[in-house]
Amino acid sequence: MKNERRHFLKQAGVTGAVFSLLPLLPAGALASSPSQLKKEDGIGIGICEMTPEEMSGPYFINNKLLRRNITEDEQGIPLLLTMKVTDSVTCKPLDDILIDIWHCNAMGKYSGWKYINPDLEAPSDNIGTISRTDESTFLRGAQRTDKEGIVRFTTIFPGFYAGRAIHIHLSARSANVQKRQEDKFYFVGQLYFPEDISKEVMINDMYSPREINRLKNEDDSIFSGVKNRAAILTVKKIGDNPLDGLHGKIVLSINKDHVSKKITPKDLAKYTV
Repeated sequence: MKNERRHFLKQAGVTGAVFSLLPLLPAGALASSPSQLKKEDGIGIGICEMTPEEMSGPYFINNKLLRRNITEDEQGIPLLLTMKVTDSVTCKPLDDILIDIWHCNAMGKYSGWKYINPDLEAPSDNIGTISRTDESTFLRGAQRTDKEGIVRFTTIFPGFYAGRAIHIHLSARSANVQKRQEDKFYFVGQLYFPEDISKEVMINDMYSPREINRLKNEDDSIFSGVKNRAAILTVKKIGDNPLDGLHGKIVLSINKDHVSKKITPKDLAKYTV
């Protein structure tokens, strides 16, 4: 597994060739007028359709770890994650947006809460309501969007925990990293995986056995509550086998005039610093 990961990371970090496997947008799409842009099959969210927000969950930490590779020493199937962030009004890419992501490890544990039993449902879904158990930082990180609105992360395919389908949390905010209390979050949401990919990954020894069954997207009340099929990543295998690595892509459309209530300055000051 370690040799496979080294090969995977070499592909991702040196040449960037992996990212050409799936075009984010058809040629010339961003040159079109907003009225001409429609949902793109196989990408996920429609370019000009605002991505639905979801709760932050209880495991957000405002540590602002600016890094592309968030894996640390966690074992799991390698995952390249590419997101393109666009303006829901103009359909143009948004640069200098800070994208935070955080997710659980292969066995369903979050850094900062790694001593919480993932086979038991969390007592609360609200941010800051579950006391941290440790100072670990695996599978958390942030990147600024480039001039094309793109951010890329190297991580592992997440596991699952009681009461939830497999997902990745993310937020979008101003890239001002100096003023913690003045952060303005434009968007807080979650990303999901196609069922066929999740099923194939979860039979691997790194993700099993577990004492609980995995929820499918359709059985997750949070996913279905916002009709969030548009937030399912497009995922392709890097090689013939998922162990060779996976590449997930999606286009997110947000409104910079929107102020999210899912993570507020009060949350940052009181709970998550």
